[in-house]
Amino acid sequence: MIGDRDKIPAGPIGFRLANELEGLLEGISADGVITSAETERLRRWLDANAPFASVHPFCELDARLTQILADGVVTMEECADLLWVVRKYTTTNAYFDQLRGGIQILNGLLTGIAADGVLGDHELAALSTWMDQWTQLRGLWPYDEVNAIVGAILAQQRVGEAIPYLLDLASHLPVAGAEETPPLLVRGVCAIAPVIRFRDQVFVFAGESAQCERNVLHSLAAERGGRFSEHLTAETDYLVVCDGGSPFWAFACYGRKVEEACTMRRQGHPLVIVHEADFWDAIASATTRAQ
Repeated sequence: MIGDRDKIPAGPIGFRLANELEGLLEGISADGVITSAETERLRRWLDANAPFASVHPFCELDARLTQILADGVVTMEECADLLWVVRKYTTTNAYFDQLRGGIQILNGLLTGIAADGVLGDHELAALSTWMDQWTQLRGLWPYDEVNAIVGAILAQQRVGEAIPYLLDLASHLPVAGAEETPPLLVRGVCAIAPVIRFRDQVFVFAGESAQCERNVLHSLAAERGGRFSEHLTAETDYLVVCDGGSPFWAFACYGRKVEEACTMRRQGHPLVIVHEADFWDAIASATTRAQ
């Protein structure tokens, strides 16, 4: 059962867009330079939200952002001024909800940081600081994934993998103005270095494993105190993605479950999406401890 803390209540679209814009502006200005690619991403976001141009408070922000983008260049001073205005709405309104608003800001922040396809030291520091300030979002998607990725980078672990994962994750966030993207990489939606527990945890498996049959996977979880299910439910703790040697899931047999799990995460259900390789590592660790 999802507790009240884990629910992200619905709210006015105008304030959702203000939250996204706050994150976008923080992201594109994090390294002190706003590139043409970042400016273009901001413009796409504004164009995609044109149907809501008359909705308060987005109508005031829309007018200001339209004016700033008129010359095709966004300066740091313009960004700082607009960010000051945006925060008047995102932090001092009756509809603001810490969980819902925080996730919307994070989605915008990641989108802004990834807009130029580069993750620099200043951007990483800004993201790390933001994550530390919003620890109440633990258990919600995509906070946990981002937190694990940032931690791995700062610890200089799997940096070559972690940065592409973060950029790939950002490209699939539900933020307006996103471009058409190729099939999503399995590892792009899986948590990096997740902590997997077995006792009293419910596992669902997606895809085909190259190592064994599905019933063997079920048995391995059950032998260590876990449970398994064929379907995703509110009780699911882990979705284990087996790629069978293929890195893509968009048009494969297990795409439906991954997509459903991503939707559940966006709705606030704290299930963890893990790759089969991490499942096998957890099995090995549990076996070693039992000996």
